[in-house]
Amino acid sequence: MALWESVKKGAEEGFESLKESMTLFVAEAGKQGKIIRKRVELSAVQNNVRKAFIRLGTLTYDLHTRREPQVLDDTEVQDLIAEIDDYKARVREIELEIEAMKREEGSKKASEATGKEKPPSENQN
Repeated sequence: MALWESVKKGAEEGFESLKESMTLFVAEAGKQGKIIRKRVELSAVQNNVRKAFIRLGTLTYDLHTRREPQVLDDTEVQDLIAEIDDYKARVREIELEIEAMKREEGSKKASEATGKEKPPSENQN
């Protein structure tokens, strides 16, 4: 019976270890998924910036070829410039969010590696 108890105990310990590993894996995958989603969002916004620049360039050239005297005074040109400014601000926000996620993940890994928890003041958002 001692052999069976030993095998049973080893199997239970192995199962517990597997559960812990899977929990860590799922948590890590979730964190990486958030960063990937942000990168996809960033790519979409950057694509919108490129499209707006193309529209702005096309419009500006069309106004130029029609010999419009004040291209920058055109309402549509001003709207496109404002749209581009908004997109660029959103790009920067997303980049900062990604950097914050990476820093947070890096500090968690560092504290796990040293076996120390972060002070409570650093855990607050």
